[in-house]
Amino acid sequence: MRSPRRLTRRQKWPLHLALFIIYVFIQLVTSSSSSTSAIPPNQTYTTTEKSISSSSPSREEINTLTVTTVEANKKYETTTRSERKTDSPTTMSPAKTTTSSGGSHHPTWRPPRENCTAPAIEQFPKPFMGKWGREHGGLIIHILAAIYTFLGLAIVCDDYFVASLDRICEELRLSPDVAGATFMAAGSSAPELATVIVGVFFAQDDIGVSGVIGSAVFNIMFVIAVCGLCTTTVSKLNWWPLCRDCFFYFISILVMLGTIYNKIISWPEALLMLITYVIYCVALSYNERLERWAKSYNIPFLPKDEEPAEQSALVSYRSLQEDRQSYTGPNSPVTEQIKSQDGIPAPGEQPNPQQPPPPPPASQPQYYKAKEADPNEVSPLERPADASQWRLFTWHLVYPIHYTCRATMPDCRQPKWRSWYPFTFCVSMVWISFYSYIMVWMITIIGSTFGIPDTVMGLTFVAAGVSVPDALSSLAVIKEGLGDMAVSNAVGSNVFDILVCLGLPWFIQTAMIQPGSHVNVTSRGLTYSTVSLLSTVVFLVLATHMNGWKLDRRYGAVLMVWYLIFIVLATMYELNVFGEWNQPTCPSNY
Repeated sequence: MRSPRRLTRRQKWPLHLALFIIYVFIQLVTSSSSSTSAIPPNQTYTTTEKSISSSSPSREEINTLTVTTVEANKKYETTTRSERKTDSPTTMSPAKTTTSSGGSHHPTWRPPRENCTAPAIEQFPKPFMGKWGREHGGLIIHILAAIYTFLGLAIVCDDYFVASLDRICEELRLSPDVAGATFMAAGSSAPELATVIVGVFFAQDDIGVSGVIGSAVFNIMFVIAVCGLCTTTVSKLNWWPLCRDCFFYFISILVMLGTIYNKIISWPEALLMLITYVIYCVALSYNERLERWAKSYNIPFLPKDEEPAEQSALVSYRSLQEDRQSYTGPNSPVTEQIKSQDGIPAPGEQPNPQQPPPPPPASQPQYYKAKEADPNEVSPLERPADASQWRLFTWHLVYPIHYTCRATMPDCRQPKWRSWYPFTFCVSMVWISFYSYIMVWMITIIGSTFGIPDTVMGLTFVAAGVSVPDALSSLAVIKEGLGDMAVSNAVGSNVFDILVCLGLPWFIQTAMIQPGSHVNVTSRGLTYSTVSLLSTVVFLVLATHMNGWKLDRRYGAVLMVWYLIFIVLATMYELNVFGEWNQPTCPSNY
């Protein structure tokens, strides 16, 4: 085992700069969370009055308060009159103000509203276009902006974030199983994690939770269905990785259901979700032993697998070119096997003494090895030569994204920037957070314009947008005939989405930023959608068994129909078709 090498002073600069960026980012999130925190509608004025200073606000300060609804204006006027009459600290307005360094006061709390839910659009900056303009054609700009953020998320995650995670796993000398379940899972689920962070710290609504639930269904049903519909050959599925990931996925759904059942999330519940994921990572580190133990029982209704199961539970973001190089390149196992077969002498011939016998292939490397940069890869900033009009259009479309990324982040896949992976990791997280914030903002505006609840937008559009890279990764793998790895990628990523993408932001909010606080889940329909997730796991295993553990087009069509049924039922729950599960959204002039 090689000893860890000491870093020189020049090599420590990226690490120091990355730590500084992390510190600034945490300070910004903490300050924005404390200055935009809203009191739940079911909370009384007593809690708010305790946080207000004992002196009554002046008339100039009261006039600076901006309220977004007519009902709130009436409450402010009544409360202000009573303050001028009594001039007592006990009859102050419930509007909480925060003093900035310049001495100006800004309202940070919206008054509680009865029999309706505060619209999430008011937690974001006011749209540059009014509701009338959006209803008369201006909404197309917001739709295009949301689609553009999907492209930005895919490019940042694919080219920079995952590359930095590769280097982190290599420096930490992690095994491929643990690396795939931790850092590589973070790379494939970075959009979901950023969406939940925006929903918890900024939007303060359920769009992040609904996005994770919708993304889980999208991955386990839609992605596998598309893989089955797009495959040209019938792929045989190994039962062990599917049953293993479905078991932990089932456990993660139960933990999530117990967490959001009472509509209040505290830090012990969030910590339990993170501990459950640690147990999942430990189980993956003993994957071979567990596989031998499970197959020793000879379960009658399971197929007999001759080939070993996939070791890693997740497939990181890879472009199609990288996937082809991994499995069909000059150093791939298939190519090495062909070369060794070509070198076997015929009967009666003498072997060539200059060619040593090929070494036995290793089943799995001991430590994770980051992929090197392809020397033949064309820079995305170079204009493609002899390209079609459509390719030129797409190149011009994504050129601003590639240019800003190259201008702010070094490509740590290149040899001269390999030591800059901490800086690339931190800056890519900032870009992912930026694109996720714009995406949630645009989708919230779209839903508010059409009168669609935020949870419905999260179950459908947000889930599809943040899961597109996962779908492309699985499709790239299925084209190589590796159906096992495609299904394992789709199912295994859901475990990270539920336990970490939800548990980590909840734990940071309730244990670190505001210790002892709670995160509220306002939508009652999300509980029933979570219960419905259990049916997707059972249906996936049963459908796979009934289809003979094969991935084909019939299998994909069945999963696609089941996905559409789930989305329709979950949307009807959120729209109160089966009863008054959720309060209507309050009117807003945004």
